[in-house]
Amino acid sequence: MTWQASRLRCCIGCAFVALACVTPAWAQDPQAPVSEPGAASSPSDNAISEVRPGWLEVSVLGGLFGGGDLGDGKAEMLTNQIPTSGMTALFTTSARIEAAPLIEARVGVRLGRNVWGEGGGSYARPDFTVDIASDIEGAPDVTAISKLTQVTVDGSLQYRWTRSGRRLAPFVMAGAGYLRQLDDTRATAETGWLAQGGGGVLMRLSTGSGFMRRLAIRGDVRAIWLRDGIVLNAQRGATFMASAGMTLHLGGGIYPVP
Repeated sequence: MTWQASRLRCCIGCAFVALACVTPAWAQDPQAPVSEPGAASSPSDNAISEVRPGWLEVSVLGGLFGGGDLGDGKAEMLTNQIPTSGMTALFTTSARIEAAPLIEARVGVRLGRNVWGEGGGSYARPDFTVDIASDIEGAPDVTAISKLTQVTVDGSLQYRWTRSGRRLAPFVMAGAGYLRQLDDTRATAETGWLAQGGGGVLMRLSTGSGFMRRLAIRGDVRAIWLRDGIVLNAQRGATFMASAGMTLHLGGGIYPVP
């Protein structure tokens, strides 16, 4: 009996020791892994990350390039009247460039968290219209129309408001560039320059991690000031450019959320 009682007491003692060792493990959060003693946790294990668009983007856009007046003029003839001579208007003219559809390509490079540098070029075929009126011989008024080829190349800086998890990214932009205008016969070819400023928005198609996250819909409106090019007796006033299309983001990766 003494040997059996001693054995029973030994078994009961071992059970209490085992229960005491297991109880702290049950008290742990089942979702939180228990680190091994002496093992340092890596900062990256607790970091929150997101997938962001890359450092390079390419946009293909279509839209409308606004028109503008080129000024009025008149054809005059020196008269030989007695006792005085003077100038007599033979007819008057009014010229303008009409609004026209355009195609545009733009390439942007990320310069900072919210700053992008961007270059682009556009192509349009506006109508060059001249109204001829008030003919001295009473001829009916006529309108002469010819096509122009208009090419612009510009560079711009863009500031973009981006936020983690948001699909919309509004932006403002400003820049300057080169203007080239040719008539249909290539007999008239003029160069000039432009300044522009405006804003728009980018809407990402997805915030996930697949290919669709690299695509965005872009739309913007810009005020355009053209100088030189085809003009008559005065510079053109401000006009506009409105465009929309698709943007593809290249590069990119996984970045920590600040």
